[in-house]
Amino acid sequence: YLVRIRRENPHALLALAYNRHAALEIRRRLTELIGDDARRVTVLTCHGLAMRLVGASFAQRSEEVDFDAVLAEATALLEGRDLPPEDADIQRDRLLAGFRWILVDEYQDTDPAQVQLLQALTSTDSTFVAVGDPDQSIYRWRGADVRILRSFKTDFPGASIVKLEQNYRSTGSVVKAAAVAPEMMVHEG
Repeated sequence: YLVRIRRENPHALLALAYNRHAALEIRRRLTELIGDDARRVTVLTCHGLAMRLVGASFAQRSEEVDFDAVLAEATALLEGRDLPPEDADIQRDRLLAGFRWILVDEYQDTDPAQVQLLQALTSTDSTFVAVGDPDQSIYRWRGADVRILRSFKTDFPGASIVKLEQNYRSTGSVVKAAAVAPEMMVHEG
């Protein structure tokens, strides 16, 4: 829609996924939808974006990557910590390289450090769109918490929430079972 109907420059789109497999799937679907323009859309994970922002790569590191430290460093760079406000703005603009659309898939699987990075990414010059389903939060073991999705309006003041009530993926019997017994769909701990 953004590329074909709104005629947005594909370079202005940043799509973030929760893992590399999801990023590859987004890339595959984009290619099916918009062809060669898909190569100009940046599709990464939050960790991949953080590594790009700080100039880190797996090839340069002999030890295991401390993703929490990389996220914190990338967030600090975007926020321009320890810089005068005008220098912080220049640094942030340089790091974001013209991204006007920040699109996040599976927001319910973000953790607090990723939310801080996303908050640092957003600005008055960009449009931030996050998609999430509280019934599909599956990464609690790595810090994701469905309460993060529920606090979206607090974390991103001025945001609009649009609820999509139509299910296009599941069969009618699955939707009916979920509506009758939602407690069966949630597993805590």
